[in-house]
Amino acid sequence: MRTEVAGRRLEATGSLATADLAALHRHKGRKPGGVAAMLAEKLGLARGTIHGRIEAGGRQATPAGRAAVRGEITSEHERIIAKAVKTLPGKMGGAAIVRFAEELTEFARTHAPADLRTEANRRLAELAPDKGKDREEHQERQRSARLGAVRSDGTSTLTMTLTPRARALVERALADFGGPGGAIACEPGTDTREPEQRAHDALVHQWALGSTVDKARQKGIASIVVRLTPEQLEDPGALVRTDSGTQLSVRQAVSMAGSMPWFVSLLRDGCEELHRIDVDGHPERRLASAIQRLVLYSAHGGCTFPGCTVPARRTQFHHVQEWSQGGPTTVANGALGCHVHHGFVGDSPASWKTIVNPDSPGRCTWVPPGTDRLTDA
Repeated sequence: MRTEVAGRRLEATGSLATADLAALHRHKGRKPGGVAAMLAEKLGLARGTIHGRIEAGGRQATPAGRAAVRGEITSEHERIIAKAVKTLPGKMGGAAIVRFAEELTEFARTHAPADLRTEANRRLAELAPDKGKDREEHQERQRSARLGAVRSDGTSTLTMTLTPRARALVERALADFGGPGGAIACEPGTDTREPEQRAHDALVHQWALGSTVDKARQKGIASIVVRLTPEQLEDPGALVRTDSGTQLSVRQAVSMAGSMPWFVSLLRDGCEELHRIDVDGHPERRLASAIQRLVLYSAHGGCTFPGCTVPARRTQFHHVQEWSQGGPTTVANGALGCHVHHGFVGDSPASWKTIVNPDSPGRCTWVPPGTDRLTDA
């Protein structure tokens, strides 16, 4: 912290020296623009940087300027406060302006620049409520979203200017899903994503929750259409395209679909026929397909062992009737079990067994060791 304070003080001293040097050259008859250009050339800095130093050096008698000189706030804090003071209504008196600056300076001592900017805007809005309608109209005019072209690595940029309502929704998504472990399933302390990556995943998760199948839509019943062949479904790395032309892998398409219904569209005699995908197309295979796992994710939510709360993402496909005993790899013969409870099942007297529960289609009952009948379980 001492190094940070020293750096702030040094920056403030540099700004004051630049301002004094600029004042000396103006006294000699140089124009302000010429002074900045001359200093920029001599110091090897951009003109904008020189202008910023000159202005900051001239504000060091203000409450924020004095705090910056002492290293109590950063130069960015000081600039935000200066801009806010400049925006104050003209009817405010000198004492009120000083008090406004002092209160923001005190806030800046314990808050980040972004929080200070938000607080300054809030206070300005309270001081000028008559500008509320104009401000809202300005916000609506400024709102925008621009989706950039797909880059060579398959990624894209999204640039947005948010209205307060849109920002509130984004902040809600970040609060709900943007923390460590948010929007993905992982053990506590194992989330290695950067904050920006967590924010990306939180927004994508929120958008996915809002993408629902709506039969009333005029352009079809699916929010996102991905065309895949049976061969592609067997190759998670195969590249496919959405109806908007975005290219992604089969693995990403399956992950994106989540618990949404899967349909296949066929053209027969010029008419479109819509059929559900046969998720049990290969019951003879031992390993369940990604689609079968997704169906069970939706049906079971997580491990089906009584009282277990392990989520679906950390479970395994379990054959209710054991594969070794002729049990098919189908959704009806499948259940989700976490790594621990899946290991409970076996042929020994101390092992658990699983049986289909006729009173709860699509689910199984876990039978403890020494229990032979469902009624006893």
